[in-house]
Amino acid sequence: MIANAVFVATLIFLALGFGLMHELQFFIPWRDLIFHRYWQPIAAYCALLFVNIFGLTIWIERKFFLRDAGRKLTHLDQEIHTGHSALSTEIMSQYGDDDE
Repeated sequence: MIANAVFVATLIFLALGFGLMHELQFFIPWRDLIFHRYWQPIAAYCALLFVNIFGLTIWIERKFFLRDAGRKLTHLDQEIHTGHSALSTEIMSQYGDDDE
């Protein structure tokens, strides 16, 4: 999940960067001066922006892609403990009874 979030956050960050470069073409003559003087605030802002995009991506993935995970795991656990699943005999023989 983290790898997917990093990938999506990187794509969004690069898209924003390329869009911003297209919009700020009038700064090209002063590019060296801007980067020489303000590289630290620019780098800090970019790092914070990436972390925020990454956090938003993680939140969206958890909200939409892990919505029913708890309900599905509870259903699987009930099937294993009641013995109505083909996996229940294998799992119970390997791990034993947890009720003890």
